Amino acid sequence: METKRFGTFEGVFTPTVLSILGVVMYLRLGWVVGQVGLAGALAIVVISNLITLCTGLSVASITTNIRIGTGGAYSIISKSLGLEVGGAIGVPLYLCQAISVAFYIAGFTECWVSIFPQHSFILISIITWFVLLTISYISAKFAFRLQYVIMGIIVFSLVSIFLGKGSLEQSIVVWHGLGQMDFWKVFAIFFPAVTGILAGVSMSGELKEPERNIPLGTLSAIGVTFCIYLALSFWFASSAQPSDLVNNTSIVMDLARWRFLVIAGIMGATLSSALTMFVASPRTLLALSKNRIIPLSRSFNYLNPKGEPTPAILFTALIALLTISLGTLDTIAGILTMFFLITYGMLNINVFIEKITGIVSFRPKFRIPLIVSLIGGAGCFYAMFLINQLFSIIAIVVTVFIYMLLTRKHIRNNFPDIRKGIFIFVTEQATKIASQLPYHPKIWKPNLLIPVEDPRDWLGMVEFIKVIAYPHGRIFFLNIVANNENGAAERKKASEQLLAMAAPLREEGMFVSALAVESNEFLQGAITVTQTLTGLALPPNVLFVRLGVDQDKDGALKDLILMAESLGLGIMIFRFHPKVAFGQKQVINLWIRRGSPNIHLGILIGLQLQSNWEVTLRLIHAVSDDKEKMEAQSYLSKLKKLMRLPNETEVVVLGNSFDEAVVAAPLADINIFGLPKELDLPFIRRISDKVNTSVLFLKDSYQENAIA
Repeated sequence: METKRFGTFEGVFTPTVLSILGVVMYLRLGWVVGQVGLAGALAIVVISNLITLCTGLSVASITTNIRIGTGGAYSIISKSLGLEVGGAIGVPLYLCQAISVAFYIAGFTECWVSIFPQHSFILISIITWFVLLTISYISAKFAFRLQYVIMGIIVFSLVSIFLGKGSLEQSIVVWHGLGQMDFWKVFAIFFPAVTGILAGVSMSGELKEPERNIPLGTLSAIGVTFCIYLALSFWFASSAQPSDLVNNTSIVMDLARWRFLVIAGIMGATLSSALTMFVASPRTLLALSKNRIIPLSRSFNYLNPKGEPTPAILFTALIALLTISLGTLDTIAGILTMFFLITYGMLNINVFIEKITGIVSFRPKFRIPLIVSLIGGAGCFYAMFLINQLFSIIAIVVTVFIYMLLTRKHIRNNFPDIRKGIFIFVTEQATKIASQLPYHPKIWKPNLLIPVEDPRDWLGMVEFIKVIAYPHGRIFFLNIVANNENGAAERKKASEQLLAMAAPLREEGMFVSALAVESNEFLQGAITVTQTLTGLALPPNVLFVRLGVDQDKDGALKDLILMAESLGLGIMIFRFHPKVAFGQKQVINLWIRRGSPNIHLGILIGLQLQSNWEVTLRLIHAVSDDKEKMEAQSYLSKLKKLMRLPNETEVVVLGNSFDEAVVAAPLADINIFGLPKELDLPFIRRISDKVNTSVLFLKDSYQENAIA
């Protein structure tokens, strides 16, 4: 069981300050001043701290809105954007934290060996690693108390610096340093110095009041370290010439009052950073294990009686030791910075999304303006590409890859997840804009409303529905159940059957909705739902009905069709041939009558079938007089060109009456006809029997235009 043992100063402020006041402060800040002058250095410090301040404010805001628990940044992101997004950030974050232990140990060892060159680099590194492991294994509280000593050393080193030997009377180079390097390149080198702001957040599971400790500790640490960096920038500018600052990166040791204190400060800074990561990273691994994000989760999800995640500590130590054994890994250091920045950026984006979507559940006690999280997020990702474009791309690709793996894993959880809310918000905003724009038939695509009386009778129809609407059409399945004492149970069963029927379409990525409604009679229920759906932002535009064998239902079906026409819907009436079904799916006969009002919908549906089934489309025109054949042939050829039909589209003119032409027509797998002006359902059955295929009768709604 986790123990709540750390307050603001011990658990957040101290580790955060020690993570920010690192080696860069001692060995690179003077170089920055020498390169770009005092004004440029101050600008770099201000911009860098602006990004981290925005991130700190975002973290402070969101931690007062959720129960953060163990895992720090991983937990924050997971409880808003879901475990998949949280895991995609958390897994690289943990590895970066664990590997960073080795880098900080290497920094400490380099400083040690510079003082004692006779000592073995690898031996000192391993000894340091073992000491840190022992401290972390004993307890995090012991480790944090040792950091008070390190903080004291750093404070004394700063005193030694400010009491140093520099000449305060010399003229300060304000606007121009040596200028050997571009401003933004200098910024990229300095920026990682201020990215240790999540050191305290990582201990979230063991803070007494995380909703209070994290905001207060993090923001105060950012403020204190910002003032120190500003003061040191002035000190460097007033203590040495730009050329000296650039050419001698360790000049701070020469200018300090007591050199050994600065060396101790540098060693203490690297040591404290390593110890902070040694303590924090196992907590991230513990949180990942709790949510079954990683392999061997059960093994790592363990706390000893003192509340220490001992398996996670040992595994982290193993990663650090392996990294040390590989020697210098400077190239990897750049990638690690990218993953830290992605984490910071996502924390800002997290707050931005929750705030801009307007969800009521986001009501933090610590409120910040929307622009703060936007600046923080944009600044993090801008800094990434500024530092190293290649490493930025690699880090983003790795993060996306892990997200895709976790998505396929189908993690079961009851975590809060606002991802659906994001897409709903985007849809709402897009719909507002779309509703103000005029409709034009050029944007038509098949959006089918399909009343289903018995889902079991439609299982063989799903493939045909798909080829009509795929890939971007919408499908609305509608089922009406009896309104009686068993209505609720029957509606639930019908909904499950509709969803099962629609499953193959959803697997293809199609937009499918399924709705079961209780009503006293099928027709009334279907009419009510149809009227409702046509008033929605994304309405259907075609009523698709299946003409059955039972003629007793023709009256209700006819009323439904007439109602749909009155609402401006196109009509599709399908008669399924029980023996032939869809044939060989090779040829579609599309019957064209000159002057017919149903040409456009027929052409568009024919093109859908031709594209999705890869069939040959055949245009057929029946004329009663042989003299009209040439004119009909010319008409179909012009129509083919005007409608931009495929070159392989066939054109056939039959010199017979319609009834005779139906029998004499070339064989096809499906025949498509325009509906007569007067709806005659028995006529559709007769035609289907004559052509001996499944048939589709269409009627335009005037929302379509095949020429557009």
